[in-house]
Amino acid sequence: MKKIFTLVITSLVSFAMYAQSADKVSEIISAKEATYGQAAYLAGCARGTVRNESGYEDALKVLKEKGVVESSVNASDKISMKALAGICSYAWKIEGSLMLKLVGSPRYVFRQMKADEVIDVSVDPMSVPSGRNLLAVITDCIEKYQVKEGEDK
Repeated sequence: MKKIFTLVITSLVSFAMYAQSADKVSEIISAKEATYGQAAYLAGCARGTVRNESGYEDALKVLKEKGVVESSVNASDKISMKALAGICSYAWKIEGSLMLKLVGSPRYVFRQMKADEVIDVSVDPMSVPSGRNLLAVITDCIEKYQVKEGEDK
């Protein structure tokens, strides 16, 4: 009886945690303009530095502590594509041009991501992506830059 009760409780807790992260993804997809908090949450979850249950503020705090974003940025501030590229460079190892290796600024990361076809070539670096576009960039980063187990990159 204890085993069945424990199994039921564990199942309910895991379903609740999954539902919470699914709600956040649905919220991000429906956003007309993506925010720093949303980008930090998705990149942090993909990298494993942010738990699914964390909020946008907590995710952004991790990036601030690492020096990826300025300390004056709020989670509700709109994010530019260039700033999104900087966050992606923290989450994944993006290699490319000599200037990217020397400087490592979000500008050169943005240009490399365009060359790698992660970001559409017609996108302006200062444009604000929609939630759907934010999720598309993060998904493409996972597909393109994520090192898979047993793979040497």
